[in-house]
Amino acid sequence: MTMKPQKRDNAYYLERLRDDHPSVYADFQAGKFKNAAEAFIAAGLRKTKSGLDLLRSAWSKATPTEQTAFKALIGCAPLAPSGSTSAMTTAITPSPIGAISTSMSKQALPGALEIAVRSIMVRRRLKTGAVMREMGMDPLDASLGMALNRRTMVQEALVVALEKWVKTNSGL
Repeated sequence: MTMKPQKRDNAYYLERLRDDHPSVYADFQAGKFKNAAEAFIAAGLRKTKSGLDLLRSAWSKATPTEQTAFKALIGCAPLAPSGSTSAMTTAITPSPIGAISTSMSKQALPGALEIAVRSIMVRRRLKTGAVMREMGMDPLDASLGMALNRRTMVQEALVVALEKWVKTNSGL
């Protein structure tokens, strides 16, 4: 017999706060904390996330391209491996924070490319995540879907990758 996992919502923590830390609970009831989360942290029921924890979380969610760009931005990785002419790695140049190389500029998805991508997606019954995966990009990256559905701007690198993908898949 398997047990149902315990919910760890605010109600659970408020009950723990009331039972295990009555003085902190009284301060919470008196309005000495901005919100319940501050009271939970003061009582030691929850931990605050350090800057390092936040960076680790963001790093694990970043695409390999974003990780490479960040490494180049902070100067801890070479701009491009020797002999490599990859558009992704050569487009990143060390610059002051906030400044971005012009080769990483954004543009609208060209109309003919959009039509070609849509027709291949319909013909092959693909969703945008599958297309991104086939191009070697993060399938959870919503930029292609946003460009197709809301006409948002995309990185030049995505346009280049899409053109290559269309050439590969147009004859199928």
